[in-house]
Amino acid sequence: MTIETCFPLAIYYEDLSDAPQHQQSLIDAVLELEQAGAERRNYPEMAWTGDLHGVEQIHTNPQFAWIVAQVERHTAIYLLELGVDLTKVDLYIQRAWPIVSRTEQEIGAHCHNTAHISAVYYIKVPAEGTYDPGRLVFFNDARVNEVSPGLGSENTDIVDADNYLNQLYSAHIPVEGRLIMFPAKQRHAVTMNETEELRLSLSFDIVLTATATAAGEYEFLTPPPSQWQKFRL
Repeated sequence: MTIETCFPLAIYYEDLSDAPQHQQSLIDAVLELEQAGAERRNYPEMAWTGDLHGVEQIHTNPQFAWIVAQVERHTAIYLLELGVDLTKVDLYIQRAWPIVSRTEQEIGAHCHNTAHISAVYYIKVPAEGTYDPGRLVFFNDARVNEVSPGLGSENTDIVDADNYLNQLYSAHIPVEGRLIMFPAKQRHAVTMNETEELRLSLSFDIVLTATATAAGEYEFLTPPPSQWQKFRL
């Protein structure tokens, strides 16, 4: 008997070798931005996220130049592995922001519908121990093996053995210096930071557009912004 699994979700990650030498400067920059940011706009149990507090353009800040260069390089590698012809696309960091997670703070389930690729970089992660520092969770909304809708719901015990064919999510433990990339449309969340330490990370949203010379591709990719015309209202 053979069961073949198809359509995998491609989660890319790389542990950046020179991360330690940039860690402290990134920690200082993130905490400075948090302190200077606008009044808190989300619940205390939610992590502080720059995108909700007017801090979502860190890719233009020289303090983050090193990690921006890493994101650009590894995005290209990721897309090449997915079979994308990079000569036919232009890549843009649409927005980027810091995240500060303190004790008992989490990030609820969401997806980034205005982008194509999302990336997370872990600057500081609580030391390994008994408590969970907060995991990045990807939800299996497609549930292609759920032969009857709702069969695997947490409200039933009909499916009584969890395995790789019926998993509802996958969870990734944060690692300092690790860069993770995934399709922006994939619904995800971050579990509660159960430690007494900070978890600091950066998020990036990346957009693909067609190049100006990629004639015939505009049906499938947004035309380059240089060809857009803003309403003169």
